[in-house]
Amino acid sequence: MEQKTELFEFYGKTGEFFKIWIVNLMLSIVTLGIYSAWAKVRTRQYFYSNTVLMNTSFDYLADPIKILKGRLFVLAVIFLYSFLTLVSPIIQAVAPLLFIPLMPWVIIKALKFNLYNSAYRNIRFHFNAEYFKALWVFIGLPILVAFSAGLAYPYFVKEMKKFVLDNSAYGTTRFELSVSTRQFYSAYLKAFAVIVILFFIGGIYYSTQSKNIMTEMLVPALLLIYPIFFILYVYLHTTITNLSINHTTLHNCRFVSKLETGKICWLYLSNIFAIMFSLGLLIPWAMIRTARYRISCLTLITDNESENFIAAEAEKANAIGEEFGDFLDIDIGL
Repeated sequence: MEQKTELFEFYGKTGEFFKIWIVNLMLSIVTLGIYSAWAKVRTRQYFYSNTVLMNTSFDYLADPIKILKGRLFVLAVIFLYSFLTLVSPIIQAVAPLLFIPLMPWVIIKALKFNLYNSAYRNIRFHFNAEYFKALWVFIGLPILVAFSAGLAYPYFVKEMKKFVLDNSAYGTTRFELSVSTRQFYSAYLKAFAVIVILFFIGGIYYSTQSKNIMTEMLVPALLLIYPIFFILYVYLHTTITNLSINHTTLHNCRFVSKLETGKICWLYLSNIFAIMFSLGLLIPWAMIRTARYRISCLTLITDNESENFIAAEAEKANAIGEEFGDFLDIDIGL
């Protein structure tokens, strides 16, 4: 069957978003943070509405009141914990352990809320996952990583990505991530190999120098470590993102991501310096250009049946109604 390529496009403009951003900032300050829930919705609505696929934009449908409820709930938990720790030192030691089994529920709740309030062509996205699976991925696997001295970390990242994508759905059709653990290990081993080689070369170089020269070169060497680790971080971020997206399918559709490490490095660095020298006023510019680049690297590969698939999902969505909405009463996610 003949395949076609559909480009994701972003039409956001710095001038337009700056007006939204500055109003959000001022009102959030004046209301002592209460308006931040409305600010979050307005920001997401702007970015969603300017992200276009097949001549149709996305929608963000969240209710700010529910986001505010979630944040007030989190604040109440924090204040309760602070009060109890003042009452008893034993509670201070035990309380964090009680929050551990709560974390998977919070993650599921946040993903469920954000996906349910995202829509394309009036069809909502959904997230439905089992608690014990989340408990294993977000609690069990980090423990495994610690006991394996970090060797299980690529496996943890892969399982985390798979948990999120495999339990996400567009309408009633689930996404599917089909990627091997070996591919994740390959990315991390390449980054680790670079670190080992650099330390090996540095060790050989310093072993041939006098103590005075070694002392003089210590500070420049330490300063050089930061950009190296920054580049490696960006490399892993882009590689893992591309790897996850390029192996994700939805019915007869698959996705392609072509993020480049060099361009992301320049994007992040120029954003940081622009924000610093503008005292924060160029934050909207940084957000717009970052979104434009990331979305420009994303494409959808599908066949001629994609319109029929979307139409079928619309019929199913109308049939099941909005019963999910009652369950998603608050947003725990930040």
